[in-house]
Amino acid sequence: MQIEVHTRRRFGAREEDIAGWHVVRVTGEVDANTAGMLPTLVLYAVRRGAEQVCLDLSDLERVDRSGAEALRRCTRAARHAGGRLAMIEPDDPGVAEVLADTGVARDVPVVTQREQLAAHPPRPRRGATPRGATRQRPRSRAG
Repeated sequence: MQIEVHTRRRFGAREEDIAGWHVVRVTGEVDANTAGMLPTLVLYAVRRGAEQVCLDLSDLERVDRSGAEALRRCTRAARHAGGRLAMIEPDDPGVAEVLADTGVARDVPVVTQREQLAAHPPRPRRGATPRGATRQRPRSRAG
């Protein structure tokens, strides 16, 4: 599924599943005009069943402080919906610097390349029943 949002600046997001992760590849620029899209994309992905979401920032060209704060909100959005978030670090040194200066690189777990996603298999959700298993009903006490 590809999502293109047309603003004054170029922004794009493409979604795909890799090794149990739902990867959202973000391209272009994340600024005050487009920052609200990121937490929404993460929240929708988790609500559609993704337990782990990874934001691929390798093609991100520019991010400002409002975009960095939106990345931080993505972590809260994923956690609130019962999922987990990681990010693939940006190739652009300017973007990486903004993420480091704002603390996002410290707060969001970083995977350096897409290939590393396979090394971080999905964790089962807390309280989730494994596929194919059934929960046992508590036995009533008679007597």
